Amino acid sequence: MNIIRNPTSGHTLRSVEIPPNSRILFISGQTATDDKGFTPPDADTQADIVYAKVVQTLKDAGMDVTDVVKTNLYMTNPADIGAIVKAGKKYFGNHAQAGTLVYVSGLAKPEVLLELEAVAAKKA
Repeated sequence: MNIIRNPTSGHTLRSVEIPPNSRILFISGQTATDDKGFTPPDADTQADIVYAKVVQTLKDAGMDVTDVVKTNLYMTNPADIGAIVKAGKKYFGNHAQAGTLVYVSGLAKPEVLLELEAVAAKKA
């Protein structure tokens, strides 16, 4: 089990320690762009798709959201934070992890409003 250090009252922690001999999974930045190049125009739909992709990637690796130790979230519009909070609660529940949120002027495509990376660790 990952060791929580310096818990806070929110959904992120200042640090999480990964025990020795753990499997570590690095999930690349996920966007809501599909295989045909389509990206939904609204933040709510994008956030839902992005979190669903992360959860599916975890499942494919034999892990789940409780194994997530760190997330990095990149957003283009601070007003879209509600979409992130909603999707985060839906897919991660009350699971807290170390996290970083960065507002950027743009991502890979102009219509991409957010991108989520994650690191997960599970005791082998």
